[in-house]
Amino acid sequence: MRYVKALAVTATILLFVAPAHPCSWATGYFYQVTGLRGKVVGARLGPLQYAGWFRRSFVRKHAELTLYSYRAPIKARSDMPLVKKLTADDDGNFDFGSLNQGHYTLIVDDASWGSSTRFDVEIKTLPQQTESVTVDISPNFPDCKGGHEFIINSK
Repeated sequence: MRYVKALAVTATILLFVAPAHPCSWATGYFYQVTGLRGKVVGARLGPLQYAGWFRRSFVRKHAELTLYSYRAPIKARSDMPLVKKLTADDDGNFDFGSLNQGHYTLIVDDASWGSSTRFDVEIKTLPQQTESVTVDISPNFPDCKGGHEFIINSK
């Protein structure tokens, strides 16, 4: 009888437990840069995805980059004011040009994958100028590794 009660209690608890996402990104963390130009890279490589240098050797040509004014919380993209939208070239390169200082949300869409990746960035004056950024849109594993990286290259 005790086992039946324990099973009933366990089943009841499991009904009300929300699914846990093992990997989530910090809300309110901003990559600080002086400009937003660089390259979109990434690949879906299974276990080889842990080799960052390898997955970053695949450029994501024609990825769509959309820059919004940062807002939080939001329910949909339409809650954020659009700043600029562009498409990466054949080599994965992009350049948003001159931007005002402030907080932005960069969303990278890759039609060939049917997925989106989001990065919050802050444009500001820094001791070192940002030469470029490498935006790795590779999917990540549940341990938060294997992709979703924003790498800043300074002068």
